[in-house]
Amino acid sequence: MFSLPITLSHTHSPPYKRQIARQIETLICSGRLQEGNRLPSINRMACLLQVSKNTIMGAYDLLIDSNLIHSEPNRGFFVAKPTRNGRSRLAPDFVLDAAHCTRSLRTSTAQASGVHIPAASVPIRFDFKIGRPSAHAFPLRQFIYLSNQLLRYAGSAMADYPPPEGLWGLRLQIADYLAASKGILADPDHIIITAGTQESLSLIAAHFLDENSCAVYESPGYNGFRYLLARHRAQGIPVPVDQHGLCSDQLPDQAVQLAFVTPSHQYPLGYTLSVARRQELLAWASSSGALIIEDDYDGDFCYGPALPAPLKAMSPGQVIYLGSFSKTLGPGLRLGYMVCPPKLSQDFIARKALLNNGSPWLTQAVLARFFDEYDYSRHLQYLRRRYLEQRNTLLQGLKKVWGNTGTISGQNAGMHLAFRLPQHSPDANRVAARALQCGIRLYPLAQAASQEADSTDVRYLLFGYANLESRELQQAMQHLALIQPNHD
Repeated sequence: MFSLPITLSHTHSPPYKRQIARQIETLICSGRLQEGNRLPSINRMACLLQVSKNTIMGAYDLLIDSNLIHSEPNRGFFVAKPTRNGRSRLAPDFVLDAAHCTRSLRTSTAQASGVHIPAASVPIRFDFKIGRPSAHAFPLRQFIYLSNQLLRYAGSAMADYPPPEGLWGLRLQIADYLAASKGILADPDHIIITAGTQESLSLIAAHFLDENSCAVYESPGYNGFRYLLARHRAQGIPVPVDQHGLCSDQLPDQAVQLAFVTPSHQYPLGYTLSVARRQELLAWASSSGALIIEDDYDGDFCYGPALPAPLKAMSPGQVIYLGSFSKTLGPGLRLGYMVCPPKLSQDFIARKALLNNGSPWLTQAVLARFFDEYDYSRHLQYLRRRYLEQRNTLLQGLKKVWGNTGTISGQNAGMHLAFRLPQHSPDANRVAARALQCGIRLYPLAQAASQEADSTDVRYLLFGYANLESRELQQAMQHLALIQPNHD
């Protein structure tokens, strides 16, 4: 195995991973490394340069993102084919800092909402991460056009603070959309634009929770809410779920301030809360004094029978409805919204103003125009067709790998499904570990949900399919079939 002429500077220089990536880029662009040349392995490079394997992996990630190299499972890293316009170049350093901040979070052990991703020791080719929309489906051309138009003719708005509750035009568009698609009759004055579901939950928690408070949540369920309870020293009461959603007969018989639920597509097992249990939940909330938080995080995607009416449509005064554009457009926008009961709106607006003086003007304005000029509903129809095809490809792949054994839930809505491994298969942790060695990242339940001992089933694997093309899904499932995870 050959070595590369790389020298690291240890004083007043960029991080090692960037130094390594820059020098490999120079070797490629100068022709000293050519298409198809194999790079040293991560272990060998780490040994030669006396740095960590994570540093080498970070450098190779930068080069992969710039299309300078590519990885092949079980073989290594290779110089990529030049594009039509010649060799790609690494992004400027200040762009790299922003582009790779998420990678540094992957190895963090701090409490964070959503999916916990342990560091990988091999290059990841197929990642079934939950909640990640298709990067290829983002309406980039329209957003570029609208951004340019707004900056050209309304750019003076960049010199002002936006209203903390959000732009009126966007809130009006959201109200119209909710009425037409969900049956929720929302006054724009009671809609608040946030930086996503987690900020919405933080605003609610700051209003309701302290050491004397009590809240109900689904188990297994969304980590982000459970961590907020711990932060505010509030008591949390987990309530199990089954194929009909939250087990309403196990709701506590005591005063409760909040109940957090994901009724359209339960996170993470994917069940839909039945109409009967929705009614029972609302009746319980009325008697216990609880306010219901309805998180409709990916309820815009439905592939089977129509979903029941949202809780917010059934009983507006008892429910705070949370919506997000992270799943329909992308989490990089950092835009979501909450529909509040009238008596709470002003308090949440005041808290939002103290927190960050409102969400970015340009992103809100572009989205409002996108609703108006490009039809957000038409964009959702396109996504539904796309994700339905990808879901079907995944279902076919699961059948090829495990046959008719195992149990699937959550396949009729959302962007992910849950697969409960058959009894003769190794558990989810062992299957995921074996798949990871082939460059396929799968997610056992504990990596994507609340982790109480009584709610973590070691036989569940979660498959997010929205960000993998049908061709990629087929290839990933073919690799899984080859390693035969159902035979130990």
